[in-house]
Amino acid sequence: MRSFDGYRHREAFCLMKYAAEDGSEVEWIWNSRDGVTPFCVSNRAGGKMLKHIDWYLDRRILDYQPLACERIFVDLSPERARQRAQHRVEFFWDRDDCAHIREMYGTKENAVEGFIADSRVGEAPDLVEFSSLSIT
Repeated sequence: MRSFDGYRHREAFCLMKYAAEDGSEVEWIWNSRDGVTPFCVSNRAGGKMLKHIDWYLDRRILDYQPLACERIFVDLSPERARQRAQHRVEFFWDRDDCAHIREMYGTKENAVEGFIADSRVGEAPDLVEFSSLSIT
């Protein structure tokens, strides 16, 4: 179903403003796809959350050319899904409050595969720095 100027999602190919609640950081992030984007993302340092604000300023720019230092939303790749899953499993595996993960999956390898299966590869958004993309 297409309903937003021919796209499935309102934020398709939009440059969007994300900011910290205290106003200390603002980042414009481009969605390079016709897919959903998160309401909040971590700042680059990982210490603050940036929230999508001022939606009325979102601008659809199909041919936007991000600078090498800018972050953009892309479809989650199988490689990044595996990285995320491995990171999550390592972080949560030995925590007492996460025993249900060990019980559910039995091994770290099974947990990684389970997290990957739940990650919606090719559909879910992934936030990457433009310079980190391999462009061929």
